[in-house]
Amino acid sequence: MSALRWAAALALVSAAAAGQLPAQSATGAAVTARGWAIRNVTIVPVTGPRIERGTVVIRNGKIEAAGADAAPQPGDSVLNGTGLFVYPGMIDAGTRLGLTEINSVPGGEDQQELGDFNPQDAALIAVNPNSEVIPVTRSNGVTTAITSPRGGLVSGQAALLDLLGWTPQEMAVRAPAAMVMTYPSTGGGGRFRRARQSDGDQTNRQVLALRAFLNSAKAYADIKARLAAGAPGSQKTDLGMEAMVPVMRGDEPVIFDVETAEQIRGVLALADSFGLKVILRGAHEAWRLADTLAARHVPVIVGPTTTGVGPDEPYDEIYANPGVLAKAGVTIAFQTNDAHGSRDLPYNAALAEAYGLPADDALKALTINAAQIFGVADRLGSIEPGKEATLIVTDGDPLDARMGPKYLFIRGELVPFNDRHTRLYEEFRARPKP
Repeated sequence: MSALRWAAALALVSAAAAGQLPAQSATGAAVTARGWAIRNVTIVPVTGPRIERGTVVIRNGKIEAAGADAAPQPGDSVLNGTGLFVYPGMIDAGTRLGLTEINSVPGGEDQQELGDFNPQDAALIAVNPNSEVIPVTRSNGVTTAITSPRGGLVSGQAALLDLLGWTPQEMAVRAPAAMVMTYPSTGGGGRFRRARQSDGDQTNRQVLALRAFLNSAKAYADIKARLAAGAPGSQKTDLGMEAMVPVMRGDEPVIFDVETAEQIRGVLALADSFGLKVILRGAHEAWRLADTLAARHVPVIVGPTTTGVGPDEPYDEIYANPGVLAKAGVTIAFQTNDAHGSRDLPYNAALAEAYGLPADDALKALTINAAQIFGVADRLGSIEPGKEATLIVTDGDPLDARMGPKYLFIRGELVPFNDRHTRLYEEFRARPKP
């Protein structure tokens, strides 16, 4: 953690001692006050122009006012934002947060069930709110995240979480937020022609199995609808198929984890056949179909961009892909596809910015775009009255590694930067001198 953020954490404790903030801010728990006002701050609403020397008023967990004329009420706790900026909290559109603690220890993993089809597997049930990874992620301005199961062809139900809460239910913004599926891919290449042929046969079998599963889910949903309308008959309850009903009705989107243009074409064919509401994730070769995706209004969750490219890929494919998509009019968001690396979310966008993604589009991809993709843009993703007060107050551009949050609010609660890193720092800083 940077020295600036250490200063911010210590400033919270000092302010509490001076009576400027509630004393519990020094304990590591979130601070709840009657109201908050962040004054003399540059407001970056994302959906509108910047407001210099503005004030953001927070009340009952929501943004009450944001602008040059906004003013606190008597009794509100006031933060002096001179020289600072307030942004919406950043949203990681693909993580394993809460589902993994120590990757190398089996007991610390709860990401995957056996079998290829697990639509009933709900990520929210497995989330550990006490994960040490969550406060570390918050410390870099990531306030909200999609966490999802993995493995098989139908992995299960992703959940959209605020990174604050005593229970998974308290953390939930939307659960389920989407069904997670993987479109089969063909591996092998170059001199491995026989392996490539074998992989192709396996891929075809998996595609047929996925189509058969979706056909079954559609039939189950159709029967359920007819029975609900009063048609005679009965239906045996199947928990997996019950989870697929909102998907087949188009009420719940499907996140398809893909990489290649071939996979993307396969996903679009499934969308046409079954009326699926599709979100692509990963999609390194989405740039090849950018105009098609824009015309079909298919959003793409890009990244992680902090990984290397394959030997047969253009050297800049991963980094330039987001900019090409945004220029074509595709709605994009970013993922880290990780738990421990989720705190690096802003730098994934910064890499894409260096390869052609406009700065405004990069910021939108981390905030309002992700909120729109998952249907919560009325609650998150921008600084507007009536939305939840999930905000970060920074000393500069959050995509700049030299800058960082000084204050962080989730649902109107001031959350101190107290995590495993800060505790270890204080512990070793106070160690006995020889």
